[in-house]
Amino acid sequence: MDDFVGRFERKMKSAAYETGVHGEEIAERYLTDRGMRCLERRYREKGGEIDLIMEEGETLVFVEVKARFSDPVKGNGLRAVTPAKQKKIARCAMLFLMRRGWLNRPMRFDVIEINRDGILHVPNAFQPGGIMF
Repeated sequence: MDDFVGRFERKMKSAAYETGVHGEEIAERYLTDRGMRCLERRYREKGGEIDLIMEEGETLVFVEVKARFSDPVKGNGLRAVTPAKQKKIARCAMLFLMRRGWLNRPMRFDVIEINRDGILHVPNAFQPGGIMF
């Protein structure tokens, strides 16, 4: 029985991962079609990940993507970007900026929800407060 549960859990995690990757690909295409340039995909630091790091002119855009292909309720993906999630994204973004010496570049945090109705892009979706490491 435990083996069955383990296989089921791995399959569910794999399906969620694949949904996320597919959603990120759609979001990247959407943003590049609007003139942005992709700098990084799935950027990881200790304690966090940023789905896409884009550049729009001089502005760095840190993008969180929420793919909800089977969810009939619009906005559930946006609600999943909680204050705790925002803090993780902001910390990861700060480390990205520090490693590149880009602390003076303009930046913003966008959220993209992809659902069966299409794409909902919220530029400047949140502004992180003080960040403590």
